[in-house]
Amino acid sequence: MSPKNDETTSNPLSRKLQKVLSLKLDQDPDLIVALKGLSDVVSTNNLRTRRNLRGDFERRSVNLSVELCESFSHVNQLVEKLNTEITTMSESCRVMTTELATARTQMQGLLEKTSKIKRESASVEMKKEVITAFISRYHVSPQQAAVLKRSDDIDTEFFTVLDRVRTIHQDCKILLQTHQTTGLQIMENMAHLQEQAFQSLFKWTQNECRRLTSDIPEPSASLKQGFLMLLDRDTLIRASLSELAKVRRAVLLRMFINSLTRGGPGGTPKPIELSSHDPIRYGGDMLAWLHQTIASERDLLISFLPSKETVLTVLSEVSEGVSRTLKIRVEQIINNTDDCITLLQISNIIQFYLSTIKPFLSEEAPLITLISELNLQCRKQFNRHFALSISRLSDRNELPGLDLVPTSAFQEALHLLKIILNTHDVSVVPDVSPLASMTELLDVVIGPILTLSNMSACQLEPVDNAVYIINLVSCLYNVLAMYENTDKTLELLQHKIDEELETLTNLQYDHMIKTTSIPPTEMINTERLSVVASKLDQALLNSEVLWLHQCTRLSALRHRNAVWRGASEQFIKVYSTLIQSPSNEGILLKSADQISQLLK
Repeated sequence: MSPKNDETTSNPLSRKLQKVLSLKLDQDPDLIVALKGLSDVVSTNNLRTRRNLRGDFERRSVNLSVELCESFSHVNQLVEKLNTEITTMSESCRVMTTELATARTQMQGLLEKTSKIKRESASVEMKKEVITAFISRYHVSPQQAAVLKRSDDIDTEFFTVLDRVRTIHQDCKILLQTHQTTGLQIMENMAHLQEQAFQSLFKWTQNECRRLTSDIPEPSASLKQGFLMLLDRDTLIRASLSELAKVRRAVLLRMFINSLTRGGPGGTPKPIELSSHDPIRYGGDMLAWLHQTIASERDLLISFLPSKETVLTVLSEVSEGVSRTLKIRVEQIINNTDDCITLLQISNIIQFYLSTIKPFLSEEAPLITLISELNLQCRKQFNRHFALSISRLSDRNELPGLDLVPTSAFQEALHLLKIILNTHDVSVVPDVSPLASMTELLDVVIGPILTLSNMSACQLEPVDNAVYIINLVSCLYNVLAMYENTDKTLELLQHKIDEELETLTNLQYDHMIKTTSIPPTEMINTERLSVVASKLDQALLNSEVLWLHQCTRLSALRHRNAVWRGASEQFIKVYSTLIQSPSNEGILLKSADQISQLLK
């Protein structure tokens, strides 16, 4: 280092100067603020100002201190004034505290009494709420009780009050567990009110039922609710329903008689009895009117009666009103009709309406019983007249001709059978099984027809009898085969045909044995075998010799073939025995197979 640099470093003034020169005035905010303050104090930068700068600052500091003291003097006065006021306020608070303590001591008794009164008031209020709730649940007002005594004008309010009384009566059962005396008293009151209400309701219900006398009545809107309420009183509900049934039974009878004699409004529809000359239409119109009216009556009863069972019971009693009138007229139809076809049609009509009316009534309903009896009576009349028709045919004593075909009497019987079966087929009975119905009908008609065939064949020879019976039963079989649900009867007829075919087959076999002079097994010898061989050859040249001529009169080819085939098989078996006989010494030259082929 040079001496010049050492001197500069050791000179304080130089260091200060360098320090001042090294300062960056724009980056020192404190210095900038100090310079700005200095510029406010020093207005003129001269020598005199710079020399007096310290003194100016000191005087300025003194002036500021004086101003500060004056300012704090005013503050001190305010603080002293505040202290005085606080002292005064503290004294006032102490006095007030003393007075409050004295007042609290004096008011303690009043506060305790007030608290006691509040507690008692709360208890009374709670008791009031309990009593109010108890009354609202277990009490009926005099106005409500008066409503239950009315029997001339029952409306929704009546049923509301009655329902409330019933509810209170039920709730008393719970009340009895804790308050027996009160519960019993309330129950007695409610029971008394209920009895009054039910008596009023019973009288009103009977009056309403007596008003239902028109053909299409308009029952009161409250009637259904009335019947629902009366369900709790068995005696009253039965009496009310009986009164209703009595009124509507008379109405139904009047309507039925009017429909028979007067017809509808303005003459449309016409009176039913105008068609009394036509038994089928007459009976059908009466039953149709009855079915339609009972359906309408059922709809009416459903509108206000409480249950389906009740409707069935009442409607069964109501419908009984027309039973006697209906019975007289239908029995008159049945007794005055002697045509079995008409009787069967009437029976089908009765059975149809019996099935359609039955769902509306109870099973024990008198009208259902009556219609069932009328149907049974009509069936018996049909059976009797059908048997009479067949009996009249058998009274002709008509014998079969040489052709052994069915007689005209039997043909008429078959024609009558076809009409009967056609009539049965067009009938529609919903609740009756078609198979059971057809079986019941055939059990009635087939027996007399078979009896007729047996009576006409009883005087014939066995062969003629068998052929004739087969032809008759085959005709009957063919007729029944055209109808459904006749399988059981067809099996019986086929069994009858098979029995006669077996008889005829045995007769045909006997004829073949007789024609060929085949001897019994124990009588076989050479001479007899020679006769058999001769006659057999002649018969084989003209096979018609072997036929029973009556068999050719079998009307069915399959029956003729069956008889010939069965007899031929038996004949071949006997012929085979002859061939194997020791007496056959070249006499019977044809084998059993050859004979079988020739017989075919």
